[in-house]
Amino acid sequence: MKKQSILFLLLIAVIGIVGVTVAYFSSRATFENEFETPEYGTTYIEKFVSPDNWLPGDETEKTLEVKNSGSVDEAVRVKVEESWVSKKGTTLSLTQGDNVAALINFINNDDWTKVTVDGEDYYYYYYNYRLAPGETTSKLLDKVTFNPLINASTTCSDTVVDGVTIRVCNSNKEGYDGATYTLTLTIETVQYNKYKEAWGTGNTITLLDEKPEPSPTGVEYLAESATNPNTITSYNDESSDKGKMFTFSHTLNAGTENEKTVTETRYIGNVPKNYVYFNCDSLDNQNEETCEVWRIIGVFDVEREIDDEENPGQKKTITEQRMKLVRGNSLATRMIWNTGSQNTDWTTATLNKFLNGDYYNGTVMDGLKISAQGMIDKATYYLGSVSYDSTTFYGNTEKIYGEERGTVLCRTCNGDVSKLKWQGYIGLMYPSDQFMVYSEGVNDQCYISPSKCSSNAVTGWIFNSNIKPGDGLYYTWFLSSKAGSSNIVLHTGSTGILHDYVSVDGGAIGVRPVVYLSSDVQIIGGDGSSESPYKLKNPQ
Repeated sequence: MKKQSILFLLLIAVIGIVGVTVAYFSSRATFENEFETPEYGTTYIEKFVSPDNWLPGDETEKTLEVKNSGSVDEAVRVKVEESWVSKKGTTLSLTQGDNVAALINFINNDDWTKVTVDGEDYYYYYYNYRLAPGETTSKLLDKVTFNPLINASTTCSDTVVDGVTIRVCNSNKEGYDGATYTLTLTIETVQYNKYKEAWGTGNTITLLDEKPEPSPTGVEYLAESATNPNTITSYNDESSDKGKMFTFSHTLNAGTENEKTVTETRYIGNVPKNYVYFNCDSLDNQNEETCEVWRIIGVFDVEREIDDEENPGQKKTITEQRMKLVRGNSLATRMIWNTGSQNTDWTTATLNKFLNGDYYNGTVMDGLKISAQGMIDKATYYLGSVSYDSTTFYGNTEKIYGEERGTVLCRTCNGDVSKLKWQGYIGLMYPSDQFMVYSEGVNDQCYISPSKCSSNAVTGWIFNSNIKPGDGLYYTWFLSSKAGSSNIVLHTGSTGILHDYVSVDGGAIGVRPVVYLSSDVQIIGGDGSSESPYKLKNPQ
């Protein structure tokens, strides 16, 4: 079939419809009065950079906000119009499918309401609140994706006509020869107390005078119930504090110029209220039939790389408080840590590639669904190796915690210090995650000597939930390698002990994926118990 062309036209029109405060006075007597009307102004804030070679499946950042730059309260709506027309003038379908040119990602749906117009192709997004002078709306959209189902070649070219970028790509799609897609966004504002009359909305749209305070994030919600362990004399599963998070402080690099204190909150014991619905078919109906049940390990300060807006093309690191989740039990299939390689470098491990590839993309059994993908961001995972000696083995949990975040590289990392950290979506637990749950008197033997924990491990919730469907408690991989070894990564044994005898490429054992939720994910239901797991909401 001959190659044809797609003519892609992205047109953004911005039109301000404004109003002013006016008054009309009538009287038998004549008065000469001078009235100065308030200043009325609207500014739109757009972020969009045309890509050099936009191909099917590519995402392009495209944001739009509206600012009240005057001194009069305003109402805001944005009119959205799309057209997709072939060279012959035939209108192509805008229905979801392989004829859609662009997929527009509208966000902040709590702040904007979509309203269709009977008999018309266009629709509106109304900003739900009065926009006071100096205020800016939340973003209406954040990206536009060239539909991956359009079968275009990899060769595209740009032509700029009157400030509008026209992109031409090769395609073998019938009817796409010279087709033009146009997206028009029209910003409309009006004096706030006149929006119903001006726009004829009547009772269809009712805006709010004030934007409500945002609901607390999941991190904020959990922090309200966190307990300082110093306030209790002993923890046990019958205590009134058993379901709460506990606050811990750790000193890293003690006695050096890099000494610092890290504070975090964790669930300990065997019966905490840390159950949560995750990886659901839909967030509209969260239950055990539509979701998996995961567990919240705790709340941690997490580093993440983002684009540096002040220095285009560069990255910067930010730190956020985020919830850390682990899958409630192991994946159904046991896996090798690094197939066919005596190598403890997590950055190249086959298990890493699987978790952040097929598993993250949801292309395998039990993989992440869209609802879960939208709730997590990349996070920094620490890859420091844990030292061993024949007397204390791996030492106590606090020592292990420090070395996980330490400076000892995996033996096969070839001196590359950048491999002490890794940025990704899906990781595994650290050894300290399992053995920290035995602190505060839960189980002194397991906390002080993880390598001797053995059958006492059943007093800790992480090991006690380590079950593969149809199986019992058994081995699972950790993230940390054994210092000085080229083929050993730490894992938990079938009795809960901290083990090191399964080679990275010599045995398939359990896998429990770990994720850090985005910092703004909210808890909107449940009490965290096994009978009523927490329910999550992504504000975006």
